[in-house]
Formats: sequence, structure tokens, C-alpha cells
Amino acid sequence: MEEDKKKQAYGIGAVVLALLAVLTVGEYLIGSIASVWWAPLLGIAILKAFLIMRDYMHVGRVFAMEEDHE
Repeated sequence: MEEDKKKQAYGIGAVVLALLAVLTVGEYLIGSIASVWWAPLLGIAILKAFLIMRDYMHVGRVFAMEEDHE
């Protein structure tokens, strides 16, 4: 059971990493082609910050009610 949770967590991490890479490339292309489009760039930056905080910084664990974090 614990192995399945680890595999699932690694899978989610890999998908988020790929999504962050795609968003970064898109952000670069938008910034280099049309730098006056600040609204989409800001939206992408906020989305990337949310994904990083949720999946890599584990902010949810800080505010979790459970005390058992093995």
C-alpha cells in the first residue's frame, strides 16, 4: 500500500514537472514575441507559483489538522 502511494506521488510530480516545463516555454515565447501581453504572463506565473507551492513545497501539510506526518 505504501509503495502504491509513493508511485502515485512520483507520477503526479512528473506530470507537474512536465506541465511546468510547458508553461515555462509558453511564457518565454509569449514574452519574447509580445511582451505587452502582461495579463497572460501574469496568469501563467500565478499558476506556476500555485503548482510549485502545492506539489513541491507541501504547503498543505503545514495547515493540515493531522499531527501524524510519517
